[in-house]
This record gives sequence, structure tokens and C-alpha cells, in this order.
Amino acid sequence: MTVILVSGGCSSNNGQVSEEPQKKVTVYLRSIEINKKKHLSMFDTNGNLDINDSLVTYVMAGGTVIWDLDKASGIKEIDRIYSKSNGPIFREDAKGILFSKKFRLEVPEGLTGGTQEEYFIDYYDQNGSKITRDPYLRIVP
Repeated sequence: MTVILVSGGCSSNNGQVSEEPQKKVTVYLRSIEINKKKHLSMFDTNGNLDINDSLVTYVMAGGTVIWDLDKASGIKEIDRIYSKSNGPIFREDAKGILFSKKFRLEVPEGLTGGTQEEYFIDYYDQNGSKITRDPYLRIVP
């Protein structure tokens, strides 16, 4: 007999469970397929989760956001992470971290709480297909 235990929690806020200010937040990425279409399943170290490309990650002004691949991510490499609108959070593209598959963004100081910006993640899946998705960053007070 095989027994599989599954433990977890659900949130009624589309997976968004934390707006607590964090100075450093890591966003983990996994390529998934839903109805034969590629999506990003994302979760962050604040405890927020989204399986349909639109994660909102909360970070403090002056903080740092790191993007990393989840285990068995289905992602060959992240190509680029950048602003959709040249807004106040992404004053430049996120930078690749040397000798890793991670990317890093230093969030500017002095941003007003509630400031939100949509951004793009360009990545290559394991089949070599280039995919673009657009989640969000939000500044907390």
C-alpha cells in the first residue's frame, strides 16, 4: 500500500497571502502547461503563489528582488526581466547574477507605498521555445 500525504493551505486572495514588507524577496519560477499553453507558476518568499502568470510580489522601497528557478522548473534559462512601461520600480532591467541562473533587481529608495509595476519575464523552456509572461511588483509602505 502506498500512502501520499499532502499538506498545504489555501488563500482566498488568488494565492496572495502576504503584504508584509520584505527587504529581500526571492521569486521562484516554474514553466507549466495548462490546456496546451505555457504559463509561469510562481511563488515568493513572502508566501505568495500564482499559477497563471500574474503573481504580485510585495517588496520594500530600497529592497532587492531575486528571481530563481524552482527545482524541476522546466525552464532552460531566463533571458531577460524588464519593465513593461518604464515605470518607477524598474529603472533598468534586472541583471543576471554571475555563475547562476538567477536575476537581481535593486528597487529604488523613496518609492511611495502602493506603487505597482507590471514587468516581463522572457525565458526559454526545456524545448527551446521563447516565452514571455508579465507579473507585477508592488511597493509596500
